[in-house]
Amino acid sequence: MPKSSKNDKPTPASVPIVTRGNAFWRDGERFFVKGIAYVPRSSNRERGIREDSVDPLSDAHLPELKEDVALIRNLGLNSISLYNVDSSKDHSQAMAHLEENGIYVTVKLFNDLEAPTAMPKNESNFKAKSATWPMYDNPLVTNAFRLVHNLSRYPNLLGFVVSGRCIHTPQTIPMAEVLRACIRDTKAFLRSFDGVRQIPVGVSADNTQTSMIAQVRYFSAGLAAERADFMAKQCYSWAGPSSFTVSGWQNMVERIGPETMMPMLMGEYGAKTRKSRPWDEVTCLYSPHMTSVYSGGFAYTYLENGNNYGVVKIDEEGKRVIGQEYKNLKKRFKEVNGRSAEDVASEEVKPYEQWVGEFPPCDTRWQATSEIPPFPGNWDAVIRNVLGDLAPLGS
Repeated sequence: MPKSSKNDKPTPASVPIVTRGNAFWRDGERFFVKGIAYVPRSSNRERGIREDSVDPLSDAHLPELKEDVALIRNLGLNSISLYNVDSSKDHSQAMAHLEENGIYVTVKLFNDLEAPTAMPKNESNFKAKSATWPMYDNPLVTNAFRLVHNLSRYPNLLGFVVSGRCIHTPQTIPMAEVLRACIRDTKAFLRSFDGVRQIPVGVSADNTQTSMIAQVRYFSAGLAAERADFMAKQCYSWAGPSSFTVSGWQNMVERIGPETMMPMLMGEYGAKTRKSRPWDEVTCLYSPHMTSVYSGGFAYTYLENGNNYGVVKIDEEGKRVIGQEYKNLKKRFKEVNGRSAEDVASEEVKPYEQWVGEFPPCDTRWQATSEIPPFPGNWDAVIRNVLGDLAPLGS
């Protein structure tokens, strides 16, 4: 995490993060994502909409964001993950405030992508090309590209994360082909503009253990133009006081390590089995045990949203209230941020750029092939539709 000066003013998040090998880098030094999932409450003007549909970077939520950023900084964090951002709104004030306070941002793309509703009972009859490829359509791509256009100018945009929420059962695994198309075309959109930096484009994966290795292999194999730059995977196997071995993290790292050379993040972590989480896993996540494969992640979650997972609550008067979980998390990150580089980072960095990898075999357990959907429609027409009267992407 960038060091603070004597007046506790953080180093601004003005240097873009890049991926190289199986790690993230900031100005030539390895960067570890010390983050938290950030979903604000809906305002009075937004009653009736789901809270994961609220745009936390909109001007309407700027006062709350500023209040929350102070508390997030106090935790010792350097990143937040966002589930929803509205491409039609301006985000310059919010992103500038986050940048000034040393906070990087990841944003989900293709949240609206869904698997077909009529799922074949016989999994062997589920053919991706006929069943899932039609789900990748022109409106979906246009909406995603508008969001990319909206946010790509900001240096503290750490990465885009193609949402993998549509893969949640064995029957929906063929949707992986569509997700690779999303990755391919988002990268191509960024490359099509001169002077625009190549922002990392990753993919998220849920907490499913049965297809974990196959997903890691699938999204890191093949041509660089269509594979993920990183993966953000949910992991809730560490529950309460535990250890590297007991939690299953040792087994997870030993299994994933040989299968991929791409950077890995914990997209969500922090299982809750008691009233107050001790957050023991934080000190393990940022240790050489884990950093040979993982580059940090996002604790779940910042704000209490009815599921008792938030580390900050809002009282009846609308004030932020911190409890023991917040204090525990702050304590853990204080320990991590006080460590030397040798106590955090594994020395090994793998050469992802020179690696091709192998796709998992397509069988009854993993029904996704290396063949992926073509771009839906005419590329030039979609770009014209996205840009319209907007400024060029690099401006």
